[in-house]
Amino acid sequence: MSPEQLLEFAWGLANSKKPFLWIIRPDLVIGGSVVLSFEFVNEISDRGLIASWCPQEQPTNCRFIYNEWEIGMEIDSNVKREDVERLISELMLGDKGKKMKKKVMEMKKKAEENTSPGGCSYMNFDRVIKEVLLKQY
Repeated sequence: MSPEQLLEFAWGLANSKKPFLWIIRPDLVIGGSVVLSFEFVNEISDRGLIASWCPQEQPTNCRFIYNEWEIGMEIDSNVKREDVERLISELMLGDKGKKMKKKVMEMKKKAEENTSPGGCSYMNFDRVIKEVLLKQY
């Protein structure tokens, strides 16, 4: 994103008045580094936490909130702080946010079932241990 887009996004987060965690990749700003004003940092000090990106096995190129599994929202690349603020409010308080929360809770339940003894992931992991690791000895 450009420095201007970063500024709009940041102030959209601040203006939402909602608590947040913002993970910032080192390559987020095109041709430069992330610079947030003291005024912004002061504004979000009681409800916002900004952290640096933690490398993952397969980094993704994401925009705003992950748009996977029907649990994300996307924002236009011509980001405006009012749009960020509106999307955050919709995510936290609106019908779309409630539907996404329901979907996430369903996914959580499925993940717990699959990783519990007798679940398909549990059984597959057990099979890998028996067929691959234990046969080597």
